[in-house]
Amino acid sequence: MMNNVKDRSNSLLRDGLKLGLMLQLGGIGPVCMLIFRLSLSLPISQMLVGILGLSVVDLIYVSLAVFSISAFIKKMERYQRFFDIVIGLVLISVGVYFVVEVIIGGANPVIKGKTLFFTLMTLDLANPITILFTIGIFSREIIKRNMKKMEETFAFAGGFMLATPIFMSCVILIGHFIGAFLPVFIVKGLNVGVGLILIYWGTKNMFLKKSEMKKMEEIEENELIGLKELFKRNKALLSGHFRLTSGLHSDTYFQSALILQNPRDTARLARELANKIKENNIKVDVVVSPAIGGIVIGYEIGKVLGVRSVFTERIDGVVSLRRGFSLNTDEKILVAEDVITTGLSAKEVIDSIEPTGAVVVGVVSLVDRSAGKADFGVPKFSILTLEVKNYKEDDCPMCRSGSIAVKPGSRE
Repeated sequence: MMNNVKDRSNSLLRDGLKLGLMLQLGGIGPVCMLIFRLSLSLPISQMLVGILGLSVVDLIYVSLAVFSISAFIKKMERYQRFFDIVIGLVLISVGVYFVVEVIIGGANPVIKGKTLFFTLMTLDLANPITILFTIGIFSREIIKRNMKKMEETFAFAGGFMLATPIFMSCVILIGHFIGAFLPVFIVKGLNVGVGLILIYWGTKNMFLKKSEMKKMEEIEENELIGLKELFKRNKALLSGHFRLTSGLHSDTYFQSALILQNPRDTARLARELANKIKENNIKVDVVVSPAIGGIVIGYEIGKVLGVRSVFTERIDGVVSLRRGFSLNTDEKILVAEDVITTGLSAKEVIDSIEPTGAVVVGVVSLVDRSAGKADFGVPKFSILTLEVKNYKEDDCPMCRSGSIAVKPGSRE
């Protein structure tokens, strides 16, 4: 047993290192160029101080992701423009410094010790790969790899953080070796080149750069489009003339069974909903779903979150826990539904939980037909939000046209 745990930790450590190195290679930019340039002339010991500054930034961001505080970072979007301007000014200042040093005759700008440590720390904040990682990549990897235990997450995070000193040390060694053979005029040329790149990057940050938060939203939107395709592919969204359990009529109906019959698609949807819970730092002890529509998705979400999953049933018109299911006082409950229309089923589940002393902390669903209007007094998340018109039977335009309503599913 101990060997299995150790093997998984080692595997996650390697996976974290691979992810980190991949992001380092994909994110080669002004920081890497600056480190290479400085390594041509500065001692390795001083360059290692600079790498420590980069590692501190990684440690901060990894900690935010591990403890699911990425939602907090997303809320900082309102200040993103301010950060872009400040970071842009820092980049431009360093760039101008390099160019001016060449103009006045110096070959080696003096950036060392504490100055180098804080300079590289600040510049690393401008790295778009770092920002994207902070607000999503690492958190998604934790969920994707089903890391239920904190020690597994720490192993993966440790591997990721090792990537920065390893990669940058290689850059320093290469620069230190090449620097021994380069004539002064080439070093000066590199100074000007690096300076101009930093000035360009800073100007882009201030005036041309699209907010990285917006980029992340575009990525998430693309992923959401992919999720919508799952509904279409499984023919789970139906068009026609339907009579809902509430008695209302509608031209749109979501048949959850058609998508939940596919384990792979169900698991993907469950991971997406669980990700929303983790991103918002919501602690969950038990997932509770109404029978029967919410049972499958509730179970899958519970599996991703590593918690119990139970369901309620309706007996003689009353919703309650049966089959020996029970909830403990102060347990944090996530209610999981397949579809929210009026929110009646979810509210009944919440009402049945209150007498146990447990606390409902959130509601999730595959589809929210209320266009976000259903309110449960707790955070609510859905894969797909629809604005569907519902009609009373005596005011239904489809009925007036002679169409007959059908009831394709059970209570919503």
